[in-house]
Amino acid sequence: MVYTAHAVVPSAPSRRRRLLLALFAFTLPAVLAVSGVLYVNGLLPASVPSGDFPFHYSGYSHVLRHVKPDGDVDFSALGRERQELDAFVRSLATFSPHSRPDLFEKPEEALAYWLNAYHALVLQALVDGYPYLESVHDPWLGRFFWGRSWPVGGHRLTLWALEHRILQKEFADPRIHLALFHGTRGGPLLDGAPFDPAFLDSQLNDAARRFIGDKRHVRLDGNTIHLARVFDTYREDFLAALPEGRRGTVLQFVWAFLPDSCTDRYGCDTRSDLDRVCGTKLDKCQIVFEPEDPSLPDAAQRGVRTGVP
Repeated sequence: MVYTAHAVVPSAPSRRRRLLLALFAFTLPAVLAVSGVLYVNGLLPASVPSGDFPFHYSGYSHVLRHVKPDGDVDFSALGRERQELDAFVRSLATFSPHSRPDLFEKPEEALAYWLNAYHALVLQALVDGYPYLESVHDPWLGRFFWGRSWPVGGHRLTLWALEHRILQKEFADPRIHLALFHGTRGGPLLDGAPFDPAFLDSQLNDAARRFIGDKRHVRLDGNTIHLARVFDTYREDFLAALPEGRRGTVLQFVWAFLPDSCTDRYGCDTRSDLDRVCGTKLDKCQIVFEPEDPSLPDAAQRGVRTGVP
């Protein structure tokens, strides 16, 4: 008896299934990549709840009473009384300069909103994340919350998107770099009051003076000036804010916010000190850019660990 071999031909449904699986495997990475870019940049849509109350900063102002005069934050107390913080964050989903431009007609109103929103989201992320961060003892995880997003005025915004796509793109003010509290030891400190459109320029000047007056950020050592790396990272932003003829060095921006004397802070560096070391054109000294300390504030970790301020 002779047997004849016959080729097995896949059925049409089986071929179609394999084609669909191959197409899915090919397109999935591209879809995930595009979704990731949209997510990080805060371009994914979010619902806008109806607001049943006027937008205001009064509750957020109460939250900031837990900021101490030296800029440290009592996270233990904040965690125990977080209702007002959570309520303010919820209100951001409804009210923003993007979803309700009629409420933020002036640039100062919009900028104050975004600065306050950024800080409120950082505070909420830190309060939510500290137990986990404390347990792993990894200072770089202090930035884990950069991947989190919140519904803000019709989009899901990450902190990265709020800082880089909104604050830096929509507002050409380098003082923002010196005012944003990132929840780390080495960055700008948080003020104890919300940014107010009526006093925003003064508040940003105060933030710049506070940052530049801190020896962790600006320090003279012989003929060497140690500067926080933010002045190198955003050098072009700082230079663009200077008058024509003074854009040769970022030290011109630093000089503008140094004190004339040290009557309030013994041993501080002054404008005269900078002139003496670097010359009147600020071009005769060596600049060393120092990295920011990204670790979490000690006070916050102590508060979570012990349950006391």
